[in-house]
Amino acid sequence: MKKMSKLMALLLVVVMVLMLVPVSAFAAEEVVEEPTLVVLEVEGAPVDEVLNTAVETPVVEEPVVEEPAAVEPVVEAAAVETPVAEVPVAEVPVAEVPAAPVVDEPVVATQAVDEGTIEVKAVTLGLWRDAVTFIDVLLNTVGADYSYDAVANALTLNNFVGKQVVATDMGSNFAMILKGTNVIANDTGCAVDVTGNLTMGGPGEITAIGSQSAIHVTDGDLVLNDGDYELFAMGNVGNVTAVDVTNGDLIVNDGWVDATAINTGLGGAYGLWADNDLMINGGDVDVVTESISGPSMGIGAGDDAIVKGGYTTVESTTDTGVATALYAGSWVVIRDGILDLCAQGGVNPLAIYGGEGVWIDPCYGDVDLTASCLYLEPYCCDHWKKSSSSNPKTGAQDMGQDALMAAMGLVALMGMAYLISKKEAKE
Repeated sequence: MKKMSKLMALLLVVVMVLMLVPVSAFAAEEVVEEPTLVVLEVEGAPVDEVLNTAVETPVVEEPVVEEPAAVEPVVEAAAVETPVAEVPVAEVPVAEVPAAPVVDEPVVATQAVDEGTIEVKAVTLGLWRDAVTFIDVLLNTVGADYSYDAVANALTLNNFVGKQVVATDMGSNFAMILKGTNVIANDTGCAVDVTGNLTMGGPGEITAIGSQSAIHVTDGDLVLNDGDYELFAMGNVGNVTAVDVTNGDLIVNDGWVDATAINTGLGGAYGLWADNDLMINGGDVDVVTESISGPSMGIGAGDDAIVKGGYTTVESTTDTGVATALYAGSWVVIRDGILDLCAQGGVNPLAIYGGEGVWIDPCYGDVDLTASCLYLEPYCCDHWKKSSSSNPKTGAQDMGQDALMAAMGLVALMGMAYLISKKEAKE
């Protein structure tokens, strides 16, 4: 009976404890011990007996089952903090990933452009014997009528006869040396076609004939030091130019240069032309141009045309076009040398035209820049004293009156000498 009453009392205490203690208190192990202390105070039973009974009671397992529900508030609190930490971490890699390939693309494109540029500007040097026979001079450096010196970077033509000479990017010091008599004729283009700088000279001569140009230089300067040049450009399609320097300068230092351009079609005829500057420092330059309805221009430059010496003659004629003997898109500058310039036919032929102006050394006297023909020869007593020409149409000083005065002075001196001798004889 006592055992039953103890058991009932124990069960009653357990039920009362469960009703008084919140469910959340079972979530932590520290709070689970509180019911044990209450049991000891109520029952006054031995500690071991009560503890053993509390451990064996299955009711203690119920809060363990409900533990996830009690943890929910904690999970929610952590969930609120988690997005704050994740936002910057998630955005950084997303922004960096696409940036990497964008930086690499221009590098690839630049490499592709560079490779294409190298392929286009491959070094070449060749001779066409005829329309089908081509000689690669870089592989075959010596022939019966030619040779190439790689150290001097010079191609020597010695009595060469062929259709065309071609060269591409041979370097700034590439030279062509003339020996003997060389003949190059191309009825489908240019006789000498060079991309890059070209310097020509030597004791020999060259006759170059082209349907477009006799000598064509692109993206470089052409320098004629000495030698004998017979250059012809004859055609009826587009413009024809005896010497054509595209995107470069033309410099004549010495030699004999005979340039003829004849256009039988509707295009223009040009003798010596340079897109940039054209300079004549010396030598003998003779130019003849003829056209029907296109421009007929003897010597021309896209920028400045400068004459510092030599003997230059130009004859430019046209039927209905515009004829100009010496032309410059910018300035015409004449410092020294003899010039015989004449333009005929067409509309308003001019001996000299400068887009920005014409400067002629005062040694040439007064020059009529509206004239179609001019002969310019400097007349100076010395380097510092200038003499003015009395003939502005030609630029040549009228020496007739000066010669008459000199003759009269000479006669007077002779008469005075005669009178003096007579007087001395009488004494």
